[in-house]
Amino acid sequence: MTQTRSPGQRVSTGFQYTRTPEGCSCPIHRDGQPFTAPLGLRFAERVHIESIPRHVAGAIYEAHHSYMDSVPRTNLVHHGLCYQDQLLGAITWRYPLIRSLEYDGTRYEGDEIVEAARICIGVDFPNLASAALARSMERFVRRHGRRRGVRLLLTFVRADFDGSMIKALRDKGWHCAGKTEPGQAGNRPDKQIRERPKWRFLCEVPAESRREQTSLGRWTP
Repeated sequence: MTQTRSPGQRVSTGFQYTRTPEGCSCPIHRDGQPFTAPLGLRFAERVHIESIPRHVAGAIYEAHHSYMDSVPRTNLVHHGLCYQDQLLGAITWRYPLIRSLEYDGTRYEGDEIVEAARICIGVDFPNLASAALARSMERFVRRHGRRRGVRLLLTFVRADFDGSMIKALRDKGWHCAGKTEPGQAGNRPDKQIRERPKWRFLCEVPAESRREQTSLGRWTP
């Protein structure tokens, strides 16, 4: 299917994905169009995560994120999402800008909560976002969760997005905890996305993972 767009217009065709701009020189496309797996082919075992610098994550978001093209200010680590050793996207793990949150009768303090932000895939690759998030979660909790005392993971999905990512989040132990209320942030530049509600998803980090840093098998795709 061909889609037309005016110069500079972002066209969302998947989970926080925009079509590759002509002449894109971002870290994903500077050497040409990377290979992807066709729909129906098993690929999850070939997905892996690498830590990447802030400027690399920022270049990916600027070129390909459909509604938030900047790097979060309060970031902890940036993950490159790779398939067959090719960089195809990025996720930033950060402390959210909240003091505390109550979930299932338990109160979590702000430094016990970490958000998976800017989940961004720079190619048209169905189901890669869900497989990559699972790998990224496993790596983040194993390498940072115990040391930082992380007890709860958080992410947001645009409320008008209806796709496999929502089902995948539920399958990996995430639970929808309602919608956010639209509204601009007083201390940050206005963004159109803040005028739209988003689903809030939460995932409790298993206690055994916090103690032992064991592999999170139930999160592995």
